[in-house]
Amino acid sequence: MKFQPLISGSSGNCQYIETKETKILVDAGMTGKKIQELLEEIQVDPRDLDGILVTHEHYDHTSAVGVLARRYGIKVFANENTWMAMEKTVKTIPSGQRQVFTTGEDFRIKDLSIQTIPTFHDCVHGTSFILEDGKTKVSMLTDTGWVSTTMMEKMKGADLYYIEANHDEEMLRTGPYSFALKQRIASNRGHLSNHHAADVLSKILEKKKEHVILAHMSTDNNDPLLAIRTFREDLALHNIHEGLHFTMEVAKKTKPSDPFLGKEDQ
Repeated sequence: MKFQPLISGSSGNCQYIETKETKILVDAGMTGKKIQELLEEIQVDPRDLDGILVTHEHYDHTSAVGVLARRYGIKVFANENTWMAMEKTVKTIPSGQRQVFTTGEDFRIKDLSIQTIPTFHDCVHGTSFILEDGKTKVSMLTDTGWVSTTMMEKMKGADLYYIEANHDEEMLRTGPYSFALKQRIASNRGHLSNHHAADVLSKILEKKKEHVILAHMSTDNNDPLLAIRTFREDLALHNIHEGLHFTMEVAKKTKPSDPFLGKEDQ
């Protein structure tokens, strides 16, 4: 399996996943033109995509879904509530391309097994995805203000953790946002802070050289070097050390990150 973030942050989100038989995007939160350019940069023809998985209806995850689906005949996968909530953004998509899943249940696209887990976010019915192709497991978790024990149990055993590190708590507290927006971000229906995400990883990393990608990082309320340092220090308190037990990087905000290659592809 190949996993490659194309963009990641408050202004847009899109990830590309490829297996032997399957090519998909998770979210498409930028202009259609920009995502086409990003796909061209990694030498992927959008006509070859088997689907776009949608986590939730917010604009930074759905703005190009409708454009790409209509232009290239791509199937779109979302739960029923998300379909209704994103209708104004994605507009009309041919019925044959509208695929509805139930969050909490699994489904497949060719050789790719997709497990869906509910998130805690200020959207109608958020979903995160766990992807497996029989050799590699990728656990994705963004846009959630809280992580349950059940969610962590399902995420365990991954080769790659793509996890939200949205904000530094002190930067958010002293930053330029309104009090109401700060409350929303920090709530259990908002976004994960560096410390919260590191705490989640401390419970699920198995010290097997797993790779961690820090994602959905705020431009105003976080800093990549600060986030990396926070994760290193917090995880070291649990005797989990970068380099020895896991590797880590920050997803790029406006251009493709380096691809993560699963066991068979390395």
